[in-house]
Amino acid sequence: MNIRGPLSSLFSLNALVWLAMLTGFAALLCLAAAAWFAMAPPLGAPLASLFTGLGLLVMAVLLVMVVQRTTHKSGSSGKDSRELSRQDERIEDNLRPLVGDRAAQWTREHTGTVVVGALAAGILLAASPNARRLVTRAAGPVLTRKAMDAYKDFSDQG
Repeated sequence: MNIRGPLSSLFSLNALVWLAMLTGFAALLCLAAAAWFAMAPPLGAPLASLFTGLGLLVMAVLLVMVVQRTTHKSGSSGKDSRELSRQDERIEDNLRPLVGDRAAQWTREHTGTVVVGALAAGILLAASPNARRLVTRAAGPVLTRKAMDAYKDFSDQG
């Protein structure tokens, strides 16, 4: 079984999505800077900063509304959103021994909270080298053991 091809295409798609988001964010910041520079001479720096910040907040709220609307439309087509796919069931079955039944059930019931928590943890880890070092040192032995187990299982199957 050659898994290299699908993994390579998945990672390249992920890189393209992140590049598109980074480019969009840079464009939004450039537009905000241009708006500030245009408003600063006639209004002054404090009012220009206030209006630019409010404009960015309005854009963020509009983006959240668009994302929420698109996710609700696609989630209501046919199947119940609580119903798990085969891949989700397999992932849950693999994680259940690690986190326990109660945590797996809570995660299933509070998916939005888990996603926001994972995003916040990612932002914290990206922003803080000390937090990254702490998590790497704490999770290193566990991840090494799991990687070795997965390698052994993969070697035994092939």
